Amino acid sequence: MKQLIMSVYRTRQDAALAIYQLLEKGYEKKDISVLGKNKKELSIISRDTGLKKPESGIGNTGLFGEIKDLITSMELQSEILWVIGPAARKLAGAEIGTKTDGLVVGLIGLGIPEEDAQKYECCLMNDHIIIMMVCERRDGRGIRAILEEHHAVAI
Repeated sequence: MKQLIMSVYRTRQDAALAIYQLLEKGYEKKDISVLGKNKKELSIISRDTGLKKPESGIGNTGLFGEIKDLITSMELQSEILWVIGPAARKLAGAEIGTKTDGLVVGLIGLGIPEEDAQKYECCLMNDHIIIMMVCERRDGRGIRAILEEHHAVAI
């Protein structure tokens, strides 16, 4: 049976080291997603770990997407979520920091309780990085140990 493990990091270095160790232990890139509001930070994680490049969602790419991101951030004090990995399909481009609950609703759709989803949004607004890992239940304990080893703020 599959489970979802999420961990929060203050720095891209800690997140990248955790991902690198997961990959070194034989876990697959296709099971790892990374969420953050800073495209540059996620791009560096992508480069350092060999994961796919960050996505901001359909309609948020290209020149007009960059302009939309800037206008949204200035007018609503919101941010656009950047995502690496399989969670990009559901979460990339979600607005965080507004009353639209784009990210919260997306996380609830993945099975995260609403209260936890709201806490994850707050973490992202505070420039933290979140790693999401889909795994078999039997692997959960080992994955959690790796994630904790690299200074996870919360798992």
